[in-house]
Amino acid sequence: MRITPPDLELFLTEYVRAIALVEGKTVTVTNKEPSNLTAPLARPLIVIRDDSGQRLELPTFDRSVGVSVLGWSKQNDQPANDLARWLAAVLMDDAIVQAPGSPIASIVWDGCNGPYPITENADVARRYLTVEYITVGVEAS
Repeated sequence: MRITPPDLELFLTEYVRAIALVEGKTVTVTNKEPSNLTAPLARPLIVIRDDSGQRLELPTFDRSVGVSVLGWSKQNDQPANDLARWLAAVLMDDAIVQAPGSPIASIVWDGCNGPYPITENADVARRYLTVEYITVGVEAS
């Protein structure tokens, strides 16, 4: 039986978009940072990237996710800090395991770091965090 890793970026971007909508957060959520990023941003940007990991067993994979939050400015970074902390709470909430369609079996707590500031060339506040999950793969067709 061939098992592939889940499309964690797809699940997480849809998951975060849905929660942001319900909670009134006006953000763009994607898995790719625009190549022509310019400040000021029209609205805050959340970029979710699957950094891969090792296969654990036949159906399970260890996956590390890197997440950037960009917005506002270097001098006005408090809203970026607040959004990044909100996002960390969403991605590190045990409820993610029970979400419809979730490929996440558990959160690996010692793989959760941040958010912390990252130096950015553009005049935009960037915060970064990582989350590690144990995921369940899908049968290849």
